[in-house]
Amino acid sequence: MEEAIIDFVIAVILIIGFTYGLIRQFKHCVSIRKGNKSEYVHYKRALIGNYLVCLSYSGFLFSYILNSLLASRIIQASFITRDNTSFCSFSFLAILLIAKFGIIPKGNEQVELQEYIVEKEEI
Repeated sequence: MEEAIIDFVIAVILIIGFTYGLIRQFKHCVSIRKGNKSEYVHYKRALIGNYLVCLSYSGFLFSYILNSLLASRIIQASFITRDNTSFCSFSFLAILLIAKFGIIPKGNEQVELQEYIVEKEEI
């Protein structure tokens, strides 16, 4: 019984952390969207990559919550099973990592975009 409570608390803490990360990602995506696209070379690539990250992060969080609810038997497994939700979680996590490290511009290009956004917000 005590182990189940600890497992549930850890799952809730992870869900809260993932939700906070998703909110920060949405804010980052909005700040890129508000930037001036004509002055930044990799604007479209960064924007599409961040949209994909937001979408896959949302899907991962949703499937993780469903998996946690199924594992703790709060909802009964009928059409949605733990195998399905864990596969969806893994798939969305793989898409998130591909988008984060494969599509979004790296290094100096991302720093350039962040500096540009900060300059625009100060004006």
